[in-house]
Amino acid sequence: MSDPETAEPGSALSPWRVHVPPVSIEGRVEPDQHVLLWQVRGRSDFVVGSERLGLQVGLAMWIPAGARHSFTTHENSVLLPMFFEVAATATTLRAPTVITVDRDLRTLFLAFIQSTYSIIRPGVNIARQILALIEERPVLAVALPMPTTDAALSVAESLRFNPGDDRSVDELARSAHTSVRTIERAFLAETGMTLRRWRICNRMEAAGILLRSRTTADAVARRVGYANTSAFRRVFKGHFGMTPSQYIERFRVER
Repeated sequence: MSDPETAEPGSALSPWRVHVPPVSIEGRVEPDQHVLLWQVRGRSDFVVGSERLGLQVGLAMWIPAGARHSFTTHENSVLLPMFFEVAATATTLRAPTVITVDRDLRTLFLAFIQSTYSIIRPGVNIARQILALIEERPVLAVALPMPTTDAALSVAESLRFNPGDDRSVDELARSAHTSVRTIERAFLAETGMTLRRWRICNRMEAAGILLRSRTTADAVARRVGYANTSAFRRVFKGHFGMTPSQYIERFRVER
């Protein structure tokens, strides 16, 4: 028996009742937003730049802003778009990328589409979580010491996965089924840092990786959890000893 989570939806379509004709989209460029196209049913043929690609059900395609693309969806196929504004999206994804949609991504895609087209909007940044799962080079602060006890390690891994995670310490402790005091003590004993300090370092190291990917400081600030870019710049300078713009310039010179 096939898994309903992974099987193609509606594989037993009644051809005399259901008819979705093919659709062709001529070459276009989205200058101000990245596009993520999810093949929910059927298949589509793409031309991105000079490359020809096919997309089957259960796959998605990331098309970065500025990439010229065209595509055709086949009969009885459904291709769902998601849009990520360049000004608000910091990512290491700079080339067209085909992505396998697993259970976690499927849930996030549905939640993202739900929040985009309805009034049902979960109070979290779903885009950050999507980016963390689809990036070929994940934004991970590898230099940071990690706690070793299970509960504290679970919290640390959650924050490494999504540096912009804005849950409170209470919420993070509950997610690990332990107390705030236990988490705080573990971080201090096992990493030499308080959870607050570890969290800031994690955000700043991730910010450095994103800035090296030619992303604006405003977008990076949002990705790592700062609504106020000025506050982000102050914390970044305190961590690296230079502003984000100075950091980018030094990186360019070193390259």
